[in-house]
Amino acid sequence: MATKDNPTQSTSPVRKEWAISYTQSDVDTIREHIEQDQAAKRRLLLIALGISTTALVVAIILLSSAYALYAKGRSTIDSLTSENASLKSKAEDANRQLEEIRAKEARIAETRAAAAARLDKALPTALSDASASGRANLAQMIYELPDHCVEAGNKPPDTLFHNWKVRTDSGTNVYTLVGGLVNGKWVIYSDLISER
Repeated sequence: MATKDNPTQSTSPVRKEWAISYTQSDVDTIREHIEQDQAAKRRLLLIALGISTTALVVAIILLSSAYALYAKGRSTIDSLTSENASLKSKAEDANRQLEEIRAKEARIAETRAAAAARLDKALPTALSDASASGRANLAQMIYELPDHCVEAGNKPPDTLFHNWKVRTDSGTNVYTLVGGLVNGKWVIYSDLISER
């Protein structure tokens, strides 16, 4: 770069102006510096764009992963809620059925106790009594028990085990008595074989 003096034509000898002139080499050097600065700025912008794009992709992946986990958790909660409701419903049904069974067993126990009390009085008499009416009534009483059987202390007489007719208001019922040894105890079974 060269500078030269340019004296002005004014009358004042003190004032001088300076002019700067550039050669082609200076202009090329300045242009090269500007291009390098612009290239560096473009590289920085590209790097910033790459980092921003990567961060955006990572954020999208994390958000979609979080949403997938949320949806899976929600689905699991919904299925567990419906399963819980189903199990509660089944438990309530089971409790209701259990109460019905307990009530039925209580009625059977009462019937058994009443029948056992009647049988305790009637069984010795019927086993020792040779009358047909006493044994026929015994056959009917045993049949009315829930299991249609009763345990006997000793072996019942063989004359007890055959068909017995019982007259009722609705007609005549025929019962059969069968005996057997079960677990070392004598048991008498009664079965209704005909109703007339």
